[in-house]
Amino acid sequence: MDAYDELLQAFSAEKRDRFLNLFDRYMITRSARLELIKNERDTELWLEKSLLETIDFDKVDSLKGPARREELLRQARTYMAGLRSRETDYSTFPDIRLVRPRTVGVQDTDRPLGFGRCPCPIDGEVTRCCKLTTLDAVMQCGFACSYCSVQAFYNENRIEIASDLERKLDELEIPEGVWHIGTGQASDSLLLGDDYGTLSALARFADRHPGIVLELKSKAGRNCFSKKWPSNMVFTWSLNAPTIIKKEEHLTAGLEERLENAMRCRDNGNLVGFHIHPMVYFKGWQDEYADVANAIERRFRPEEICMISAGTLIFTKENLRYIRGKGEHSRVLEMDLVPTAGKYSYPFETKLEMFSTLFSSFSEAFRNNVFTYLCLEDPKLWMPVLGRSYECDRDFEADMKKCYRKKVEAIAR
Repeated sequence: MDAYDELLQAFSAEKRDRFLNLFDRYMITRSARLELIKNERDTELWLEKSLLETIDFDKVDSLKGPARREELLRQARTYMAGLRSRETDYSTFPDIRLVRPRTVGVQDTDRPLGFGRCPCPIDGEVTRCCKLTTLDAVMQCGFACSYCSVQAFYNENRIEIASDLERKLDELEIPEGVWHIGTGQASDSLLLGDDYGTLSALARFADRHPGIVLELKSKAGRNCFSKKWPSNMVFTWSLNAPTIIKKEEHLTAGLEERLENAMRCRDNGNLVGFHIHPMVYFKGWQDEYADVANAIERRFRPEEICMISAGTLIFTKENLRYIRGKGEHSRVLEMDLVPTAGKYSYPFETKLEMFSTLFSSFSEAFRNNVFTYLCLEDPKLWMPVLGRSYECDRDFEADMKKCYRKKVEAIAR
């Protein structure tokens, strides 16, 4: 089933008939039909007024021939542009508590464990990428963030854990040049704690390879810090504005819970890091993201933090289709979907405003002593936002490695 039929079937029978009649009456082309039903699907997910309710059909029908079709499309596009261009208003969006039933299982012993690469970059270094190496000990997430694509890639109702993980890690050969390995791409790194021995197995792997930095990324508030972990295990938390956590990051820990867990990690002797990602352009974003920055600086000294990164909402065509297909209410797509390096994101000017506001909320002394970067963003944003830039990904990675290793070595003393 193609995207057009998939979306059309998602509507109620009454709405589907209304659109089919409208398409025939105004001789809407196939491409325009898809545009209209995508937009209508979006208004349903956003809980905004239906596209059909905004069109002045008297004005449309006062015209003749193809002009009627063009007027209908003009009105529809004007309405959608108005919704997408403004700061998303969550004050009119209800609190929604999604449920994600999950079972937890162990993978087939014969399933191989291997390294992957960061899924972010495209050819030509159009965006700046740190070239993270990935290691997926757990696949599928128990959280329900509305913008996440992980659930589209794996069995939606089953969290799978690599069996015989320690043995498989023992057998892995780290490719030459690999130093930064992340475990939070296919699942939340702390979702299951050490219930299945995954953290302990990863800790032994980190101990055997002191030259790597093993990053565990999470939105959980689970306390996994009653035992010591190797100093080259860096625990990072994805943070967001409280409004976005409440409205779009379902089932995750709140901002305070995440920060409290990071403080436990710090007090236990490990470096922490923060990914303020994905930033959302919503009504009140300036104050809330500034508060996130201030909350970090109040609780941590620069020497305790390995890194702080930032990024915005970015979607592939597959992401957009998945979000529209699952039909869960969300306003993450109520934004300008501008083609950006083969994907869709905010306009450059919006990103510049958001990132500049965020990083200027940290004190200069703090910024100068914490490694900061932009994740999957246009290299032209770096200098105005961070005051530095890199000629290529290789230079970025080399600087990151130097800063990470310096922090790890200092905390290991």
